[in-house]
Amino acid sequence: MPAAYPGAMPGAMPGAYPGAGAMGMGAAPHNSFGQAQSALSGAGSMMKLMKYAFLGIGALCIVGGVIVIIAADFMTGIMVAVTGAIFIGVALAVLPQFSGMVSQASAMVDGFAAKEQLAQTGIPAQGRLISVQQTGRLVNYNPEIQALVEVTHPQLGVYQTQTTAIVPQIAIPRAQPGAPVQVRVSPQNQHEIALVF
Repeated sequence: MPAAYPGAMPGAMPGAYPGAGAMGMGAAPHNSFGQAQSALSGAGSMMKLMKYAFLGIGALCIVGGVIVIIAADFMTGIMVAVTGAIFIGVALAVLPQFSGMVSQASAMVDGFAAKEQLAQTGIPAQGRLISVQQTGRLVNYNPEIQALVEVTHPQLGVYQTQTTAIVPQIAIPRAQPGAPVQVRVSPQNQHEIALVF
């Protein structure tokens, strides 16, 4: 059983710390990305279903086209078979590209959700922004930054690490090099941090 963070109160749960999370000890962290995660999960499942459906329809069209060629009309059979080949081509060439985009979006949203959870449940520490650079990505009209942060914690010491963070519009003036910032540190990895604005 992993130990609680250094300096935790006796009997504390692993990874727990006094005043854990914005909602208090024992409360489930708020996940503002849950709806997006559910939608992307559903989209991924839908893409897989569509791939198999297109393959099935394509195969049926090709078989049906061959039967029509033999039993009735050559040109009609060819058109049906070509339609089936198009369905199969879409299933094997186009849908995987969309599936890849959905997977990338899911990974990005999962990363945002994990960072938000860490900001609510991580070990509190003080930080100072050493360098700040915008990534060019906006989340709900809030810019994402990449920052080099100097972290100071009584048990963990002073060290530097890099992180990304979504900065609320109102906090942009505070996200400047040299500015102090509240930090939450992962109990499993001190270099995994979240900035709290």
